[in-house]
Amino acid sequence: MSFYQRVVNVIGCGFAGIECALFLAGHGVKVHVFDIDKSYRCNCARCKNEKSEKEELWTGLLKRELIYLGSPLIKEEQRLAQEGYQGCIATKILQYGKELVKNSKNIEYFEACISELNPREINVIATGSNTDERLFQFLLHKYGSMRCFNKQLVCPIVTGIDESYLKIKKGDSEHLYLPLSYSEYLKFVNTIIKVLNELGGDRHFCEHTIEDLAWTGKDALKNFALMPIYLEDVSEKPYAVLSLKKSEHGYILEGISSKLDEARQLEITRSLKGFERAALVKKAQVEDAVYLNAKYVINEYNQSSQDENVFFAGSILGLSNYYDCIASGFMTAMNVYKYYNNMQMICLPQSSFLGLLSHKIISTSLLKENVNRENYDIIQTRDDYSSPSFLEKLFNRSVESLTRFKEEYLHGKHV
Repeated sequence: MSFYQRVVNVIGCGFAGIECALFLAGHGVKVHVFDIDKSYRCNCARCKNEKSEKEELWTGLLKRELIYLGSPLIKEEQRLAQEGYQGCIATKILQYGKELVKNSKNIEYFEACISELNPREINVIATGSNTDERLFQFLLHKYGSMRCFNKQLVCPIVTGIDESYLKIKKGDSEHLYLPLSYSEYLKFVNTIIKVLNELGGDRHFCEHTIEDLAWTGKDALKNFALMPIYLEDVSEKPYAVLSLKKSEHGYILEGISSKLDEARQLEITRSLKGFERAALVKKAQVEDAVYLNAKYVINEYNQSSQDENVFFAGSILGLSNYYDCIASGFMTAMNVYKYYNNMQMICLPQSSFLGLLSHKIISTSLLKENVNRENYDIIQTRDDYSSPSFLEKLFNRSVESLTRFKEEYLHGKHV
């Protein structure tokens, strides 16, 4: 490895970028942080702990691991929680982290856009939804349109459906399915076309939305979001199948996304069998959010498979909540530090939640699913999540493996 400067460029100053920069600076590495300083878009329902029991377990244990490993952002969150802070914690710790970055003697902070990378320096891309259009075009040119995306499809959540029409698939306990005959599927597609004809105007739609697929051709929806599968208690393979996932607030219609207004989305949704009285708890949306199909772009060290001096962290890898982004920044920083010093890079033990998260990032394709991975689904157990003894058992197991890992990272085989 030969570079003009012994410096690491961290592009992006969100949760992942801050965590990565602070780790490297704390280990004596000279860091340049580039920030376009866009406002943070917080989902306050999530940062105020309105989570499912399983998600609460995941974030709680991940947080404890990050505290154990010394994450400054999570330690600040813990302090705010102990003081009873009532505001938006995510925004508060992001402000705190930026101040640490700006005041670190080993970090130079630049408010600037980066549109391409210096091949002679180490670069960490942690821009996520704040990725500049020119940098996105650079990534698109490098990795291709099947691996680099700039739109996040958000699926709708509905209630009030007739569950008697829903079926199960053998070996899949996470979903229910709505089988559709040819005529039922055609009714759904024709309703979309009718709504689009009523709107008139531009016929160029956001890729992979229901309006884009329906306008492309009769079977485009069936071949993308409503692919037919064999189901329990259904004698023949249906013409098309809608996948639904139960959430705290209703059913998520997977693969269904749209830029249409709520009234038109509801009209289209109610054309489905058993959905005649459905209500939209959350409408489908399309958001600006740059992310990579990480499985085909990075290796197990969050390092680009094409360019060894390029690493990634945070929501650009398809992560959503700030715990996961901070964890990603921490994991990337550890390997950047090893790479910077010509040492063997490392994988976190999969007996820890950090290790499980790292493994899921590179083992899951995002081509046909919502970018926001529900990483707490990594936890596969039927135990009582609320049991203190169960929580301690899980955490003690991860601490034991992380303790060994820390010793090896600092003094052992990873040299």
